[in-house]
Amino acid sequence: MNQRHKKILSSLAVFFCFVCACLVALSVFAPEALARVGGGQSYGGGGSGGGGGGAGFIIWIILRLILLTVEYPAIGIPLDIIIIIGIIFYMRSSKSSKMPSVCSADAVGTTAPTYRSYTQEFNQLRRFDPNFSEITFTDFCYALYARAQYERGRGKLEELSPYLSEGARNSLIQRNPPHLNEVVGIIIGSMNIAGVQGLTSPVVQISVEFETNYTEVVTPPEGKRQHEMTYYVRERWVLERKKDVLSPPPEKATALHCPRCGAALMKDTTGACAFCGARIESGEFQWYVRSIHLLSREARGPLLTSNVPEVGTDYPSVVQPNFQNVFNYFQQNNPAFNYGQFVARAHMIFNELQLAWSTLQWERARPFETDNIFQMHQYWIEAYKRQGLRNALDNFRITQVQPVKVREDAFYNSITLRIWAEGFDYTVDTQGKVVSGSNKKLRRWSEYWTFIRNRNAKPAPSRADLNCPNCGAPLKINVTGICEYCHGKVTSGEFDWVLSKIEQDESYQG
Repeated sequence: MNQRHKKILSSLAVFFCFVCACLVALSVFAPEALARVGGGQSYGGGGSGGGGGGAGFIIWIILRLILLTVEYPAIGIPLDIIIIIGIIFYMRSSKSSKMPSVCSADAVGTTAPTYRSYTQEFNQLRRFDPNFSEITFTDFCYALYARAQYERGRGKLEELSPYLSEGARNSLIQRNPPHLNEVVGIIIGSMNIAGVQGLTSPVVQISVEFETNYTEVVTPPEGKRQHEMTYYVRERWVLERKKDVLSPPPEKATALHCPRCGAALMKDTTGACAFCGARIESGEFQWYVRSIHLLSREARGPLLTSNVPEVGTDYPSVVQPNFQNVFNYFQQNNPAFNYGQFVARAHMIFNELQLAWSTLQWERARPFETDNIFQMHQYWIEAYKRQGLRNALDNFRITQVQPVKVREDAFYNSITLRIWAEGFDYTVDTQGKVVSGSNKKLRRWSEYWTFIRNRNAKPAPSRADLNCPNCGAPLKINVTGICEYCHGKVTSGEFDWVLSKIEQDESYQG
């Protein structure tokens, strides 16, 4: 073998080393996506790639490849093209295989779908039902889900027949183990709209998917020990309703009384309402669950130490069409609104939530979140506690805020901010050992935070302090979100802006 051939083979060996090094670098030095208060655990967030000790080795290989291209262009140039194509293919396949989803796939061991916005469909529905509010609808679904699981444990699902079809009730009953005594600890991790159908027909259907956990308490016959089993569940509920029914206000939507007369859920011997005599078997008066499909149910909890790439921080913001005009119109209709004060309150809420999350003292966040998102975050807090873990965020700060959406419905005003932030994001075990992330490498991310306020709230400046927005007393809120001094429901948005939703930048669609 002559010297020329030896140099070519040597260069080819360097080429293969280079390809391997590139792939290793892409996998080893790729950023990690962790939890955070808004992360949903399998979410990406935002961030930039890191460097590492292999950088010098990679530079050396690149220089050798350049020399090969200069000395033997007939070989070097095709290799350059192959390398570029290979790296692009690798990055695309890696990104698609690890793309986070809106609903935490890790929680149940399945791949969850990516949900889209149904704003246009809901706007169309409001043409027939001007009272329809996505916020109120979500509250109703949370309340109905929790009540249905509770009544399943008591063996009294029949009481919910005005809201659950026979098929839906049977689907729930089929889960019951022998000697089920009660279902407790019902926590909804997320609820997402999965489909809207029937907007051109008399009956509209909305499909929703829940990610939850609950504990079944089984009491065997005498002589055997009572035992409990906690499940992590994903299920799809299909709700239907006459399209032109006027939605009830928020305070009545979650009461779960007779949908026709508003009385307590009591039946006569024929199965009809004991007060108005209506036998409800459809969505003639209120949303009615036509079917329930169990997607997955497992006893294991979420995987809380897995790492996936951060995605989306550098994506352009998803801004509402004609946003500036919409925002100007909102300010004209709400002269007491002050954007600077609103942003100051958003900063305060962001800081309080990060502190509450990092210390596992989630009661600290209670005054600043609606019932639903508080319960969602409680789901993850309990999951961390069960596994002896704590996700911490140190030295965090907001670096940029951009308003991207303003929405008004019959009952609520909402404003969505895209928030960029940075901090040290990591998870530790009970011994304080870092098991995921880094407490030395700064992480950057962005998220879309939606804040709501009741349209009937009294005009008043937004508060950026830790006092009750109604009475001004130091914040002391019970578990239901009620101030212990003035008894106002602080978390309902009746007095000031509260957090309603956090969405990741790679999944937010406006």
